Amino acid sequence: MGSSELLKIHPTLFDRVRLAIMAHLSLAKRPVDFKSLLAELELTRGNLSTHMKKLEEDGLVQIDKTFVERKSRTTYCCTSKGRKEIRNYLVAVESALKSSL
Repeated sequence: MGSSELLKIHPTLFDRVRLAIMAHLSLAKRPVDFKSLLAELELTRGNLSTHMKKLEEDGLVQIDKTFVERKSRTTYCCTSKGRKEIRNYLVAVESALKSSL
C-alpha cells in the first residue's frame, strides 16, 4: 500500500468541512442537532446546510427533521456507509504516511 490508496477515498471526504462533519458525527454516540454542529464547527447556517445535503445525497449521513414544542429540530447521524468511508479514509491516509517514512 502507498500513496495510491488515497485515490480510493470517497471523493466527498476531500472537502475539509465535510471531513470535519463526518469525523464529528462518526464519533457521536447519538444524533447531533443542527445548532450543536454549527457551534462545534463554527460554520454558517447556509454552509452547514449545503454540506449536509451533499453528505445525505451520497448516503454518508441520515437527516431527521421533527417538531419539538412547535419548533423544527434537525438531527444528523452517520450511516453505516459513512462510518465505513471514514474508516477507509483513515486507513488510506495512515498507509500513505507510513509508506513515505
